[in-house]
Amino acid sequence: IMERKEIVKVLSGHFETTPRYLGAPSFAYEVEAPGQTFTVDRLGTITTYDGIEVSLEEIIGKEQTEEQVVESAPNIINLELSLPLEGHSGATLKNIVNMISSKQNLLKKALGVNHIFMDEEFAKDLGLIKTDTIEEFRNAFEELGKERCKGITFDFEANAYTFNIPADEMNYEKIAAFTELATHINENAKEHRRTSYKPAQDENPKFAFRTWLIRLGMKGDGNKDIRRVLLENLEGNSAFRTLPNERGTLEQ
Repeated sequence: IMERKEIVKVLSGHFETTPRYLGAPSFAYEVEAPGQTFTVDRLGTITTYDGIEVSLEEIIGKEQTEEQVVESAPNIINLELSLPLEGHSGATLKNIVNMISSKQNLLKKALGVNHIFMDEEFAKDLGLIKTDTIEEFRNAFEELGKERCKGITFDFEANAYTFNIPADEMNYEKIAAFTELATHINENAKEHRRTSYKPAQDENPKFAFRTWLIRLGMKGDGNKDIRRVLLENLEGNSAFRTLPNERGTLEQ
């Protein structure tokens, strides 16, 4: 039985298209084909635009299915998570950039990917430019160069921005957790006057990241599983800022 990730790779590879991740609440993928749109749900079930369930073999044939299962490994599935620009100003969009910049090393470890959202100097350079309004932010972003921030794209015509992550190594839990995290980042960016772009301390990555999640509002039993998923790849102790051996040194 093929896993959902393999099904999406084979299907998108066959039609030479990039799958689109839909995020919550469906957590499904869409694959565009000539005259049709296929949806692959979290269980790996494929349905047509009209909601008719079909198999991979019915779409591309048994022989091609077997061939493409072998050839599908090099393909990369991109996580494209879009959020609305509604309620944002240029200043709050800068907050998003700063928040991601300050945590991107921890995010890489938490998600288990090698992807970076932006180069190390991008947020700092953006901070030198006035971006109070959406138009000012747009001009500044284009002036600095979109290629310097490939992990976040802004579509001002569509009134949305998108997180782009090569997600071939991310499982369902990681994708769902990042979707929830991105939603909290989006809302928190609107509430703060300014945020820092400076990298977070990494002496105790697990504590630093957990503290950030709590500040974002991802606390309580309702977010317990999401915190677990986002913290499981990080080293350190989530309960104490300083590690046991460091606390012993301080007490002496």
